[in-house]
Amino acid sequence: MLGAMAALVAMNACAKVLREDGFSTAELIFYRTTPGLLWIWLELRRRQLSLRPVRGDLVALRSLFGIAAMAATFYAVRALTLVQHQTLHLLQPVFVALFAPLVLRERMHRLVLLALVFAASGAFFVLAPLGDLSALPPMPALAGVAAAVFSALAHVTIRKTSETEAPELVVFHFASLAAIAGLVWGLAHGDFQPGHLTRKNLALIGSTAMFGTCGQLWMTRAYGLAPASSIAMVAYAAIPLGLGVDILFWNAHAPASALVGAALLVVAGYLLTRRPTGASQPGRP
Repeated sequence: MLGAMAALVAMNACAKVLREDGFSTAELIFYRTTPGLLWIWLELRRRQLSLRPVRGDLVALRSLFGIAAMAATFYAVRALTLVQHQTLHLLQPVFVALFAPLVLRERMHRLVLLALVFAASGAFFVLAPLGDLSALPPMPALAGVAAAVFSALAHVTIRKTSETEAPELVVFHFASLAAIAGLVWGLAHGDFQPGHLTRKNLALIGSTAMFGTCGQLWMTRAYGLAPASSIAMVAYAAIPLGLGVDILFWNAHAPASALVGAALLVVAGYLLTRRPTGASQPGRP
């Protein structure tokens, strides 16, 4: 999961540069998913795995949630700094902890609600430094929250699909559906301009696809090894990773209030790992 977070931060950094260069959300969805399809298909063939899932309904649901999360992410990442987006996206582990008992029948305790309060407060401090709501970009901020919700639903569904499906199969179906959706959406809006495909952008497209595919595969494997609420906690490593990339490539330093917000989100994550005395630990699948 730690490797997945590093890969997805790198993917978002590449996507942010492409968005700044005029690429649409639909183009990024297509270019993010299409190059990795051949690699995943070859891996499925090498392992002699069928392309037909055992639970096609769950795999399709995971794909739809993933596409919605990706679209919201690529829309938000252009206007928000990486640390803003990554910190806001860390509402996701709280949503995972809220959704997991409903979908996976994992045990939920009262600290989850307290974690939600800390996480919401942290997100406010990150998006509105010093409480200045006028500086808040409303649509990108809402898109960032939507990305966290859809990502949480996708993660919980991944945990469910891991009981019957190989990680590569789940990612293959997600990438296939996303590539088709991005292509149809982009063509309908007149996207895919040949002038965008400079040497630099081709390298960024390849990097976006590589990091995104690795992140999805590693994340899917992680959810097959441990309870969803525990695995989601590792996502908080995205805070220092995102801040480092912002400083290195965009010279964007987070204000003190944003760091306070990030700290509140980390506290929320810590609360999610706590268990009441005597509570049973979920077993491995």
